[in-house]
Amino acid sequence: MLKTLKATIAAVVASAGLAAGAASAETVLTYSSWIPWTHPVNLAVYIPWMEAVEEASEGRIKFNRLPKAVASPPATYDAIRTGQADVSFSVHGYARKQFASYLFAELPMLGDSAETTSIALQRTHDKFMADKDLYKGVHLVGMLMHGPGQVNHTKKIIQTPADMEGQKMRTGGPIPTAITEAWGGVSIQQPSSKSYEILSSGIADGIMFPFESVTSFNLTDIVPYTTTLPGGWYSSSHFLLMNQAAYDKLPDEDKAIIDKFSGEAFAKLAGQGWDKINAKGLEDILANGNTVEEASPELIAAVEELKKGFLEEYYAAAAEDGIDGKAVMEYFNAEVAKLDAEKASN
Repeated sequence: MLKTLKATIAAVVASAGLAAGAASAETVLTYSSWIPWTHPVNLAVYIPWMEAVEEASEGRIKFNRLPKAVASPPATYDAIRTGQADVSFSVHGYARKQFASYLFAELPMLGDSAETTSIALQRTHDKFMADKDLYKGVHLVGMLMHGPGQVNHTKKIIQTPADMEGQKMRTGGPIPTAITEAWGGVSIQQPSSKSYEILSSGIADGIMFPFESVTSFNLTDIVPYTTTLPGGWYSSSHFLLMNQAAYDKLPDEDKAIIDKFSGEAFAKLAGQGWDKINAKGLEDILANGNTVEEASPELIAAVEELKKGFLEEYYAAAAEDGIDGKAVMEYFNAEVAKLDAEKASN
C-alpha cells in the first residue's frame, strides 16, 4: 500500500512538473501600436504577421496587443529598446541621423508597388546596411515601404509647378516640404491626425498622402482632386522591431519562427498588405466620383529636376555612415525593375 501511495505521489509530482514546463514554454510578447488596432495598416500588415508567428509556433508564441501605445511614434524605438513593450514598428524618418542611409526611400518616383519597393528596400539593407549596427539595442525584424504618395487637393488638380504657387500643403516629411516650397507653396507641418481638421477648415489646401490614408483619415470628400506621379511624389520606409532581450530569451526553435517571418518574408507580406489597402483606397476614391489625373510631362520633368538635388543630399548623408549612396540607388532601382518584370511575367 505504501509503495503504491509513493508511486501515485511521484506520478502526480511528475505530471505537475510537466504541466509547469509546458506553461513556461509559452512566450507572451507585448505589442504596442501607435495606430488603432482597427486601422487598415494593422489589419493588413501587423496583425497578419502576428497571427502567422502564433500559428507557426503552434501557440508557443502569443502576442498581447496593448490597448494603448506605450510611447509616441517618434519615441517608440526607445520604448522597445528599454523594454516598455516587446514589439512595435517605427519610421526611419523619425531618426534621420541614425538612419540617414535609408532616406533614399523617401524620394519621389521610386515605384508603384509597395510589395516591389519593400522587397527591394529589404535587399538593399541586406547588401549595404546590415553590418553597420544601425539598430542599436533592438532586434530588427524587417522593413517596408508604404507605396507611392500622391498629391490630394481640395480645389484643383496640380499639373504644372505654377499650380502649386500659394497653395498651403500639409507635408509630413522633407521631400513633400521641399517640393511644395520649391514651387512657391506653403508647407503646413501638422501631425497626420490633424489632417481632417486642417483640410476641412481651410487651414490647408491639400496634402500628400498614399491612397490608403485619404480614406482612413476620412478625407475622401474633402480632397476630391488627386494628381498621381509615376512612382509617387514621395514614399516612406518603416521597420518592425523587437526588444533584444525578449528575442534573446526565446528558445532556438521559437527564434527560428521569428526569423522565418523576418527579412524579405516580412517585406513581402507587408508590401502586399500596403498594395491591398492602397488599391482599396483608390477604388473608394473613384467610386466617390473624385477626379484622379496623371501628372503632365511638364510636371514629371520638374520633379525629376528636383530629384537630382535630393539625390545629392542623400549621397552626402549616406557617406557619413560610410555607405556609397550612388551604389545603393543603382542597386535599389535595379531590384525594383527586376521585381516588376518578374511580377509582369507571372
